[in-house]
Amino acid sequence: MPLDPVRLALPCLAALLAAAPATAAPAPASPEAALEAYVDGLRTGRVERLQALFLPDGQFCTLAADRTPAVDCKRFAEVLGGWAARPDPSASGRVLDRHDAAPSMSAITYELHFGGDRYIDQFLLYRTDAGWRVVAKTTAVQ
Repeated sequence: MPLDPVRLALPCLAALLAAAPATAAPAPASPEAALEAYVDGLRTGRVERLQALFLPDGQFCTLAADRTPAVDCKRFAEVLGGWAARPDPSASGRVLDRHDAAPSMSAITYELHFGGDRYIDQFLLYRTDAGWRVVAKTTAVQ
């Protein structure tokens, strides 16, 4: 009896669909909404929430308070799992400044309280078909 690839694939597909969330989070309608979703992802530890907001090849750079190393940069794909692995239910943030260079490009200075530390972040966001997405983030730990 020959194996039918469709019959073999159907149970796997059904299992994947059953494990998927019933509804996706709505696309962020503004840069501020994207950053609210970011803080929600940090509070809950939901890496998929963060992955929906940050472009995998986007750039994340930190500047340590003691300036050593002076600047350390990584791709978002390298760091999002680590952020989600240590959720902080009390994480909070606020927009300090926003500058729109174009209707679909925004730069935001943001204050984040996470894991007992205070961060000053600079975000660059683009509006895409999937809503506002972070393409770059720089952070100074205060």
